[in-house]
Amino acid sequence: MEQQMHNFEQVKDVLDYGIQLHGQLTDLYDSLNQQNDQARVKMLLEYLSRHERNREQAMQRFENGSRKGILNFWLQYSPGSNVDQLLKKCSVRPDMSVDDVIKIAMDFDNALIELYKGAAIIVDDPRAKEIFANLAEMEEQEKHRFIRDAEWMDDL
Repeated sequence: MEQQMHNFEQVKDVLDYGIQLHGQLTDLYDSLNQQNDQARVKMLLEYLSRHERNREQAMQRFENGSRKGILNFWLQYSPGSNVDQLLKKCSVRPDMSVDDVIKIAMDFDNALIELYKGAAIIVDDPRAKEIFANLAEMEEQEKHRFIRDAEWMDDL
């Protein structure tokens, strides 16, 4: 999938973009939930919406707790991201299945992981590199948690 370049200038810009994406995902899952009548799908979408809202708030706390010197570190290049394309191509259908929703969530999780891994690769400052590596790891852990929780919901 083609990756879109953003005009990131500083570490803070990449973090702000991640925060914004979690907010957009919350809105997407809320919208999908309003258009779906299947109980299991609605339960999963409510979970995802809450989950993204919590991740957005955690990212904001993370940014607020980070040292300004690191946040203001300039990036020579910007990491590519395909999240915007995923948001645009995400088709809202009232007949979406649990598997459809899981695939959408996994695609977004993978795109966010790649964004942070890409940022960790291109940044020179070791402290900023560590921030992005930690964010990528956090997203990986959240993805695994989601898989476990989705399997649990499927057993209900």
